Amino acid sequence: MKNRKAFIQNMSLGLISPAIGYFGKFDFSINPAKEVIVKNANEGETYYVRENTPLTIHLSKNDNIDGISICSEEILPGNGIPIHKHLYEDEIFFFMKGSGLVIVEKTEYKISAGSTAYVPKGSWHGIKNTGTDLLIFTFGYSPAGFEDFFRQIGTPKGAPFKAKTPEESKLIAAKYGMVFK
Repeated sequence: MKNRKAFIQNMSLGLISPAIGYFGKFDFSINPAKEVIVKNANEGETYYVRENTPLTIHLSKNDNIDGISICSEEILPGNGIPIHKHLYEDEIFFFMKGSGLVIVEKTEYKISAGSTAYVPKGSWHGIKNTGTDLLIFTFGYSPAGFEDFFRQIGTPKGAPFKAKTPEESKLIAAKYGMVFK
């Protein structure tokens, strides 16, 4: 009986420890001295990262948040996000509408409304809208800070769209630890 109890305790720790390590990679801690932040849908900063591709920054380090940033994006059918990796941030996605593929390393995962994906820093990943509707998703980075990439690469909502040259895009991406395949 004693050996069985020890076995069960050891197995439980063996199963729980990886989960703690997995979720421990995202730092959701809030400094108690900071204020609660609540924003309505129209209170984010919207940029066009490609023509007809709006990206909204909802929460960022500019809101005095260090642990995580939250954004949303809409991708037209047939479009996507090229394969890339982040050297400094973990990324998490929640897909709200549409269907498509999330590519992580060499594996393609089908996604639809309600799907989620976690991509650890240093992992090659991309997204394709393979459906007939907009692919709408919310995503975040831990730690916060990568959202500044979108501020630099994008055109603010209301301004005439101006794409960056490939050279400009490459320099901005390198500044934020983003590497394209």
